[in-house]
Amino acid sequence: MAERQETSVMVSIQEILRDAQNREEQEKVEAEQRARAEEQRRLDEARRRQDEEEARLRAEDEDRQRRAFEEQRRQAELQAMQEAHVQRARAEAEAQARLAEMAARQEHERQLHALSQDKHKKRLTMILVALGAVLFLGAIGGAYAYKTAQDKAAAVEAQLRSLQDEKDKADQEQARLKAQLENTKDPEQIAALQAQLAEQQQKVQSLNTQMAEKGATPRPGGGGGVRPAGGPKPGGGGGKPCNCTPGDPLCSCL
Repeated sequence: MAERQETSVMVSIQEILRDAQNREEQEKVEAEQRARAEEQRRLDEARRRQDEEEARLRAEDEDRQRRAFEEQRRQAELQAMQEAHVQRARAEAEAQARLAEMAARQEHERQLHALSQDKHKKRLTMILVALGAVLFLGAIGGAYAYKTAQDKAAAVEAQLRSLQDEKDKADQEQARLKAQLENTKDPEQIAALQAQLAEQQQKVQSLNTQMAEKGATPRPGGGGGVRPAGGPKPGGGGGKPCNCTPGDPLCSCL
């Protein structure tokens, strides 16, 4: 009985030890599994970060290549445009040079033809130029002389008009004095009037002399203009002859 109990206890202890050993082994296995899982997670995370970094580097490299390609293409387009502009400018310059050469050749040929065919034209041209210069200078001189003569004639005409106005006033004064002399009986007033009339007659004669010196014939009486010397006389020239005694203040034809 005692041996059976001891055997049962031993079996129980062995089972406990076996269970403990199993649990220990199970825990060890689980720990190893957890370690492997953690290591795998760490490796996966590292691989993920590496993949992301590689993707970022690839994206940057692709972007850099794209920008480099675009810059190369832009430079190529600019270079092509510059070359096209240079070619166009060169073509235009060559065309202008050819046109200028053709024009120069034609002008040279024309000049040679003109020199060979029209040598006498040079002498004729020089003669015409000299003649034109003489005529031009003559025209200038004639115009200046004409202007000077016109100015002098205008000045003389103005002086003659002034003298004629003075003479008209003097004639009017003579007519007034004669009218007063015919209507007065006072001897003193007659003498004074005769003296004034003689003074006006002298003034009229002086004005007539000045006008004659300036080349004009004074018209008798007042009003109208100055008659040039040698011109037709007023009234057709058929006037009544004057028979008055010279110096007579009452003579009506003075």
